[in-house]
Amino acid sequence: MRRFLRPGHDPARERLKRDLFQFNKTVEHGFPHQPSALGYSPSLRILAIGTRSGAVKLYGAPGVEFMGLHRENNAVVQIYFLPGQCQLVTLLDDNSLHLWSLKVRGGVSELQEDESFTLRGPPGAAPSATQITVVLPHSSRELLYLGTESGTVFAVQLPAFRTLGDRTIGSDAVLQGLPEDARHRRVFEMVEALQEHPRDPNQVLIGYSRGLIVVWDLRGSCVLGHFLSSQQLENVCWQRDGHLIVSCHSDGSYCQWPVSSDTQHSEPLRNCVPYGPFPCKAITKIFWLITKQGLPFTIFQGGMPRASYGDRHCISVVHDGQQTAFDFTSRVIDFTVLAEADPASAPDPWPVPQPLMTPTPWWCWPRRS
Repeated sequence: MRRFLRPGHDPARERLKRDLFQFNKTVEHGFPHQPSALGYSPSLRILAIGTRSGAVKLYGAPGVEFMGLHRENNAVVQIYFLPGQCQLVTLLDDNSLHLWSLKVRGGVSELQEDESFTLRGPPGAAPSATQITVVLPHSSRELLYLGTESGTVFAVQLPAFRTLGDRTIGSDAVLQGLPEDARHRRVFEMVEALQEHPRDPNQVLIGYSRGLIVVWDLRGSCVLGHFLSSQQLENVCWQRDGHLIVSCHSDGSYCQWPVSSDTQHSEPLRNCVPYGPFPCKAITKIFWLITKQGLPFTIFQGGMPRASYGDRHCISVVHDGQQTAFDFTSRVIDFTVLAEADPASAPDPWPVPQPLMTPTPWWCWPRRS
């Protein structure tokens, strides 16, 4: 120990100090630092969390935990699992997509990045033409649909990330399928929502920020129906049987739209402002879930009165005439509801904190301060 007490600079001593006392990260465990995105696979029962430093962490049953790190030091803004596969896609804030897989090597499972992709537009196109806002992994397991700020929906083939120009859904094609009165309104801006029909993979729902919601037929490349709201659209939820669409909006309201053979509705079945009538913050995400008792759960983020609760971070649950708000001490990045896929065998998905992998698991991930 005397050589560490000698005054002055000694190169040999400095090397020994680095070897003996320098800290090196060897393993990570637990909730990640600075979470920025959330994804969940109902079939795998695995939860994925992305961070602002580019890390991806997967959580399953107790003791099941994986971690991957992007080559780029960019924030993960969205995470999507491919249906029925041990694969997921991440979207970074530099507009790049990354395909990840859970693979077994030497008897050990690990999370690996397979491919990366950046959507390119035609020469001279504005950056918004290819700025991705939302991603839809199709149930065919072969396609990704990418909604953009320009209102165009691109189709990308997996796993090669090849853009399919003949399957692109452009604003002009959608406009041709709308009635005359809807064409005169400025209904197109960025794509806010993309969802596949719960029972028919040939139909997808496209929600635009100006309030237009379109049911698009992938096989016939045509509009099957549309819904037009007067408020800016934030998000949508398609009921499990496909007969009802619930949209949430910037004024703190949500609307219920019936889906039928004649899906041309200028007025919603129900328009509700849960915390009205005073001006409210936007409802940014919503779930509308049926149960075996028949009484639905409505779970949404935001929508609080601006004047008295404008600085609160809340998630609300409405069921059987009762409305409960969960007030978090820090900003809620995202949330999801974990429930059984078959409502006939599912218990009520009341969002009570439970260990992951149970029928009524934990459903909300607030950001840690």
